[in-house]
Amino acid sequence: MDVFLKKLTARLRQHFEGCEIEWERAAENRFGGVMIWEGFVGMEQIKRQRILWRTLDKELSSQERPKIAVLLTMTPEEMASAREG
Repeated sequence: MDVFLKKLTARLRQHFEGCEIEWERAAENRFGGVMIWEGFVGMEQIKRQRILWRTLDKELSSQERPKIAVLLTMTPEEMASAREG
């Protein structure tokens, strides 16, 4: 795993205890992924994204932030359903 992603994953796990994050390369130096967290249960998608991106804004430098193309936010149940097809 990319050094940047290891650092970012560790930081996100500090803020979102128990979360799982799956990353994919979106472009040469950009990444996308899915963050799965029980804490998102009952929360609208827009609120999840606002919480996530406020955290990313605090944790990432202005040079690092553009490396994140997209990070979807899902509950474990939503992810299980998505994996079932």
